[in-house]
Amino acid sequence: MELNKRSYCDQVLRVNLSSGKFEISPLPGEAMPLVLGGKGLGAWMLYHEQPTGVDPLSPENQLFFHTGPLTGTTAPTAGRFGCTTLSPATRTYSDTYCGGYWGQMLKYAGYDALMVSGAADEPVMLIIEDDRFELRSAQHLWGLNITETAQHLRDEFGQDWQALTIGPPGEQRRNLAGIFNDSRTLARGGVGAVMGSKNLKAILTRGSGSVKVYDPEGYRRALQLAFRAVRMSSETTLLSQEGTLNILEIVNVMGALPTRNFQQGQFQSAEDVSGTAFRKHNWDKDYACFGCPIACGKYTQPLEDGLLIEGPEYETTFALGPNCAIGDRETIIRLNWWCDEYGLDTISAGGVIGLVMEMYERGHLPAVDLDGIEPRFGDAEAALALVEKMAKVEGCGEWLGQGVAAIAEEYPAAKPYAMHVKGLEMPAYHPNAAKGTALAYAISERGACHLRGAPLGELFSGSADPLSIEGKAQLFRDHQADKALWDSVCLCYFPGYGMKLKELWQLVTAATGFDYHTTKDFELVGERISTLARQINVREGFSRAADTLPLRNLEQPLVGGPADGHVVELTPMLDEYYRIMGWDSQGIPTSQRLRELQLTNGVDSP
Repeated sequence: MELNKRSYCDQVLRVNLSSGKFEISPLPGEAMPLVLGGKGLGAWMLYHEQPTGVDPLSPENQLFFHTGPLTGTTAPTAGRFGCTTLSPATRTYSDTYCGGYWGQMLKYAGYDALMVSGAADEPVMLIIEDDRFELRSAQHLWGLNITETAQHLRDEFGQDWQALTIGPPGEQRRNLAGIFNDSRTLARGGVGAVMGSKNLKAILTRGSGSVKVYDPEGYRRALQLAFRAVRMSSETTLLSQEGTLNILEIVNVMGALPTRNFQQGQFQSAEDVSGTAFRKHNWDKDYACFGCPIACGKYTQPLEDGLLIEGPEYETTFALGPNCAIGDRETIIRLNWWCDEYGLDTISAGGVIGLVMEMYERGHLPAVDLDGIEPRFGDAEAALALVEKMAKVEGCGEWLGQGVAAIAEEYPAAKPYAMHVKGLEMPAYHPNAAKGTALAYAISERGACHLRGAPLGELFSGSADPLSIEGKAQLFRDHQADKALWDSVCLCYFPGYGMKLKELWQLVTAATGFDYHTTKDFELVGERISTLARQINVREGFSRAADTLPLRNLEQPLVGGPADGHVVELTPMLDEYYRIMGWDSQGIPTSQRLRELQLTNGVDSP
């Protein structure tokens, strides 16, 4: 299959940091119609190229950066790219995605994916420019934060390069560390720690190529339909106006805004941290990633010392605001700045602070263990001090930066209210108030996640009763398959508020020439990819026992709001989901279903 005549470069750049050797290999051509790229390609490569039982922070753990067939094209949000590895936070398969401009630059340089293995003896940076690539010392950058590193690289290389960088938490292998492309982040699961374990400070890309499509005329027609669908969507209009924070007050009304470390589902100061309030008082201008017609990013007005940052978005605001009972916008902005400046996942950082506040108030964590900090819910000064400790990896920040699950192992009394799944801190929708989302958190292969198909329409659109478990297994399965497709094509999901599966299918078939006869055929690709990711976890020893939620969700009824008195009835939803997917009672895909999905050997040839 001649992939370079489609919307692929048909090149994977491989670098072994231990040996310093580079190699270029083709894509797995016969598998590409089955996995597309992005998430599918990352899962395929991890399954086929990495043995079982690898320590995530060892040189043997491979770090894959991957684009999709639409990356670098004129499709909406076509600058997106992903990263797949084994997570040090969860020890599961982990994939995370990012906007910005690095993804299309890798593809313009001529590569669909980058595979990094091994570990350098000293800090290095990887430089990729078309058919030239090299490793260069990064000793002078080690210890610098994200902004300082980016400025040094701009001074050294110029403005027309794109860089991925890590900060001190990544260098010191903290589970909360992300990988940053300016203000955009590969945030979750400790991917920054994996990059740090390889002594890889930065990856710079610059390319002079372009991306061609298989059927230019068909692609042009599909593109017109896609952009029309995006423009006509009221949801994308709200995203343009108030970013992702446009939903905060709705989630609060539904009783699903996690507050005080998920003890409650409503926050009394929600109006003060809403998109309307940030737009009126704090945001100065909009930001759009490559090819994005929405511009959900928002830059703040300069703070008192001249700081100008992007954000905060909804997940960050929930985690560092209501989850910690903090309703002051300036404090949330400052907490967001510390995380972005030093390279921390804001969701996980907020999860840690919320847990620590509850532990301190319950008497399970003394101030002496926190370098004298006395954190109580709503205490902005304590929150800032804790984030600074984690950002600089100093004092108590060394162990706080390992995340909620690690903290609960050291302080067992906190386990009942350590809010994580499989070791990943929970995002911004209370499971007790959104039962389909609860199932998504439990099932997601990378740990608690709203971005692996959670049916959030149960909260926003009235498409289902959020407090009922009926039909949620099928609803989640359908959303999960669709989201796997978006992540494999590597488009942001926000155009999906206007575009539906049909518009995405039309774009992909025109760009790749792959013969998906119907949208149902296309949707099956998404289920195959999700199942392949599941197979990686099964191989690593995960099964039904890991598909669970914190005791706070399963046993402690929520108090107040529309979900008052509700817990999550997880067992029947799991049973139904496993049945629909063709998995056995332990959540392991059956041989018959694997054959039907052409997954009997990872991914078989069609």
